[in-house]
Amino acid sequence: SRHSARPDRQAMGWEQAAVGWREIPRGMSVRKIWFDLSFAPLIGVVGVASFLMGGIIMKHFSGHTDVAIDKKVRMDHNHQGGNEHRIATHNNRMGMLSINKRPLNIFPFSYTPKEEIIARHRSD
Repeated sequence: SRHSARPDRQAMGWEQAAVGWREIPRGMSVRKIWFDLSFAPLIGVVGVASFLMGGIIMKHFSGHTDVAIDKKVRMDHNHQGGNEHRIATHNNRMGMLSINKRPLNIFPFSYTPKEEIIARHRSD
């Protein structure tokens, strides 16, 4: 056969096929292979976004007035607003309802609320 120096592939076990094979090449480390520093900002953004989304999901399921986990609350035909804590949690928007009511300056972005622009251009 043309490849007589090599054993027959069908008769070869995985131990013989893996002889001399290195998972990590010489002179390399796992860190050099799998970690690139340029991905650190992406990993940070994904981590922060996951944390925020997890908080929003927890807030929704623990405080939304439509989500009723307790069986006694589910048996009530009108459980909307049955618990003051859930109503307060549902109405709390984590400060996002007021963020567009005040100026925001994050370089290079500058936001001026609509009411402030109207007041500045008023002639009365």
